[in-house]
Amino acid sequence: MSVSEWNIGYSVLSEPLRAWKIGTQGPSIHFYGGFHGDEPEGVALALSLKDYLIQNADRFQKKTLIVVPIANPDGFKNQTRVNAHKVDLNRNFPTKDWTSKASQPKYYPGPNPGSEPEVQAFVNLIQESKPHKIISFHSLNPHQINYDGPAHKLAHAMAKHNGYPVTEDIGYSTPGSLGSYAGREKKIAVITYELPEKISPEKAWKESVEAILEAIRF
Repeated sequence: MSVSEWNIGYSVLSEPLRAWKIGTQGPSIHFYGGFHGDEPEGVALALSLKDYLIQNADRFQKKTLIVVPIANPDGFKNQTRVNAHKVDLNRNFPTKDWTSKASQPKYYPGPNPGSEPEVQAFVNLIQESKPHKIISFHSLNPHQINYDGPAHKLAHAMAKHNGYPVTEDIGYSTPGSLGSYAGREKKIAVITYELPEKISPEKAWKESVEAILEAIRF
């Protein structure tokens, strides 16, 4: 059984960004939770997934699955969308469409693209392990499976298992997002998996497990 744990980096307040890898073969698939600290639903789902994959690691030895359950530990601890620098990490990726403008303070993109240590850690992780799929867990009303890059078929395959609406446009501009960076610019299949807000961890897992397993198989 191949399971490893390490820190991909540290937050502004020096909290570790913990990652788990299950399996060692084939192109890697990444699962992230908690880029926004006030969306605990995605963190809970990522933690449930991490536990499930470890408990069933023998089934996944011919895969390379990496789970980072809490991308924004400072924000998660303080129940804030932003990190300790008050930056929205999902607007801070070094993309061509990054802008210093924000329609609201909660979308503050930081002083420069890629300025935040959390984002730097994920950029390095993506560059080093070269995933061919990334699923990032969030929560939003209305819930949906949003996709960027070459992920149209993947999104629809996942949606067959839970009936979540599939969207290419989340309904507002997201410059400097993970979807822009990895999906549109790096041509990685990126799914922003938006759970219903305030969904219980148990219900989120029940609704999502088959869709996630489909993403691994796809």
